[in-house]
Amino acid sequence: MILVILLAFNTFAWFIYATRVSLDLTAHVSSWNVEFVSGSEEITTNIEIVLDRIYPGMENFERTIEVHNKGETPAILTYEIQSLKIMDETFEVSEDTGLTSDELENKMETEYPFKIHINTGEETMIEENEQGSFKIIVDWPFESGDDELDTYWGNKAYEYYSLNPGSQSIVLKLELIATQQN
Repeated sequence: MILVILLAFNTFAWFIYATRVSLDLTAHVSSWNVEFVSGSEEITTNIEIVLDRIYPGMENFERTIEVHNKGETPAILTYEIQSLKIMDETFEVSEDTGLTSDELENKMETEYPFKIHINTGEETMIEENEQGSFKIIVDWPFESGDDELDTYWGNKAYEYYSLNPGSQSIVLKLELIATQQN
């Protein structure tokens, strides 16, 4: 009886020893490398747009930030407005002020005779080894179509320059965002 039990345990032990589990795992991790470039210099995702003087009929201000997707994953381009200073008025996006980036963008495009536009080029999604862009444009045509608003803001700009020489008229702070496509 003891001999049968020992033989059973030895047989069981042999099967456990003889059974080997082999597991191979191979994975490729896609690279993520998105670069923001303004002019000839690489920048971070936080950018500040500064205009010294604004006035009716001014030459359009334009700044382009190129986005290079050097990775293997498509990138989706978006942006968030962090703050806007127009002469002596400052608007910040935060929970304390209750102001959102979308509300601030709407304010920039509707409440002033000058317009501040932020465009993400033709494509908001850029594939690997392709380029996209953000373009910030500020324009104030000589005749914006609202003489009362032109006069009010033109006079305000003149007073601001008189009282604050060397100060910037517009300071726009943006966060440029590139996220991976799901």
